[in-house]
Amino acid sequence: MLDFAEGASAHEKSYIAVGQLPELVEDRRPPYRKAPFTTLSRHALVHTTELIMPREVYNAIWSSMQDKLAKPRYIQVIMPLIALLEGDFFNTFVKSGCVLMQSEGRSGVDDVFTLHNGTLTLQVGKDKYERSGLAGKPIRSGGRKHAKERFAIEIDLCQPSMLHGKRAFERIVWACRNVLNASLTWILVCDASSQNSLDQAVAALAKYHPRILDCRFEETSHPVAQIPPLSLDEIPPSSSPRDLEEYCNEVSEWLALVSLRSPRISVDDVIDPYLSRYAVPHAESTLPQPTALVSLRWQGAMASRWITQLFTLFILEQRLHTDCLNAWTALSASAFRRVAVENADGYTILSIPEKARPMGNSFISWDFIGASLCT
Repeated sequence: MLDFAEGASAHEKSYIAVGQLPELVEDRRPPYRKAPFTTLSRHALVHTTELIMPREVYNAIWSSMQDKLAKPRYIQVIMPLIALLEGDFFNTFVKSGCVLMQSEGRSGVDDVFTLHNGTLTLQVGKDKYERSGLAGKPIRSGGRKHAKERFAIEIDLCQPSMLHGKRAFERIVWACRNVLNASLTWILVCDASSQNSLDQAVAALAKYHPRILDCRFEETSHPVAQIPPLSLDEIPPSSSPRDLEEYCNEVSEWLALVSLRSPRISVDDVIDPYLSRYAVPHAESTLPQPTALVSLRWQGAMASRWITQLFTLFILEQRLHTDCLNAWTALSASAFRRVAVENADGYTILSIPEKARPMGNSFISWDFIGASLCT
């Protein structure tokens, strides 16, 4: 046997939560402080969102849901950091905390800037940190060899003292003009309810020629696949935590194979066991009838509020169709890399039926931290 163990994999973690989906009411805000919506809120900006469901659910729900769901859009612009602190854009968007922004660059290597809820975070090397004159703190390197020391500077621009003419603010302006003055490519997402927010942001940044882009949408029909028993009823109340963990890990692996379009889950798959010994989980029990799957994928830049709207609309539409009440649905998202060590890489939320609650579903959520490879 060959040992393919890698040291970086020891830092990868997955936090699993199991519970009941809260009751949702149309035209009301989702319960952001209840699971699994807390998981959605923790990842403010993601680059890929995928929804996986059986084809019969897709046929019954997607056409009506599509008309209610706003298309995710974002702005791409090339500008220096000082542009965030000038003119109408600073007063209207930055001070109100209604935009999410991230610059290009690799965390832990390049200078990376992010703006979230009015807080500007600057990740810079030691040389620029010392020349900027701004207060910050060292960034964890994870014990990487030959990694140069880096610092993070966090500035709350929503504070009343963050105004032109104030000494602390002018120090930040000086650092942006004289030290952190390189032009970078930014992505910008408005996390506000106004439909005209992106157009207003484009007008405020007009001299930098910003572009409004639509997230790429892809719809994939999978061949008929073997479906594992997706229900918490498969785990008796007397089961140990280890049994529950093993079940969740097997389901997570199966969902990952669906997302990768792997032929291993197809009912017609034939492969030499020397190459792959994968089998659908719980093959010894009675598996559900094989069915065709559909996945919907968006790629670009999306705020957590849009993903919450997507998930909420889907659950509400599912409850309107009695033939879809006992159907499962999986929502996955991949977040942008913001830190070099133990980055919050994304999550998967599986909505599954429960016999004890015929009008409601339970959920299993996986929060992935510290992946060695990130898109």
